[in-house]
Amino acid sequence: MNDGTSTSTPPDGGSEPAHQRALVDVPDVRFTLPAVPANVALVRQALAGFADELGVDPARAADMKIALTEACTNAVVHAYGDGDGPLEVTMGVDHGRLVLTVRDRGHGLRPLPSESEGPPLGFGLALIASLSDEFGIAGSHHGTEVRIAFSLDGVDDAPPLVVQLSPGEAPAADEVVLALTPGGQAASVLGRVVSLVAARADFSIDRLSDAQIVSDAIAGAAVNHTLDGYLRVGIEERDGGFELVIGPLVRGGAESLIRDTELPGLGRLLERLADDLTVEPADEGELLRARLGERTA
Repeated sequence: MNDGTSTSTPPDGGSEPAHQRALVDVPDVRFTLPAVPANVALVRQALAGFADELGVDPARAADMKIALTEACTNAVVHAYGDGDGPLEVTMGVDHGRLVLTVRDRGHGLRPLPSESEGPPLGFGLALIASLSDEFGIAGSHHGTEVRIAFSLDGVDDAPPLVVQLSPGEAPAADEVVLALTPGGQAASVLGRVVSLVAARADFSIDRLSDAQIVSDAIAGAAVNHTLDGYLRVGIEERDGGFELVIGPLVRGGAESLIRDTELPGLGRLLERLADDLTVEPADEGELLRARLGERTA
């Protein structure tokens, strides 16, 4: 592809409109994580939570998850060869449509088959185009960006989907960071992701429930103490458990967050359910680390 070029398929207007809740103050989801196969499932869970809160029809949501899975898998397989690199995914609502973006910083997708086998876009990209209302690619030596749009209100007068490489420096290739703007969707998106991480750590049912409660508490309280209004949660998987890294928070924000999770008769949920809470300085403000592991009876 040429630097900065983009291609897109126009909306066909043939899909059934999805049932939706009010699309006011819908938060963006920004997910950066290592481009490895196991992490595609985390992205799917984030989209599942986002679609649930938008009231998307289950069949329509399934199409969205398939399309996003194909875009992420293509980036994982083709972008970095045998090397490492980040996968960047965003989700948001624009002009009555759900827009998904998948970005890599490597060799990117290959829209033409290497030996003239298969359809011109390759099976994965052709599948994305068939499932979505609008779809486009932009690529250069800086990487590739795929943008996918699904109508949420059945209206066909949205402006054309703009597809171009996202600006900014590449995120770290070895970190999982989920960033959410405030809103009710934050709890559903973070909860879905944390639940999958807990399941991968082989948590018991009771401990899975604890992890869900912790994620809900963080989503509900942390945004009041962030530096810029974004709730950022890093996820570090370890043997037997994981750590959630919340922030950067304002100075004193970690203690305020812990205090805000207190419930009458139960105490502070983060102190009660996390195995360890640690506050550490950041470039600006501070971070709160919450470690969760399986507990023996």
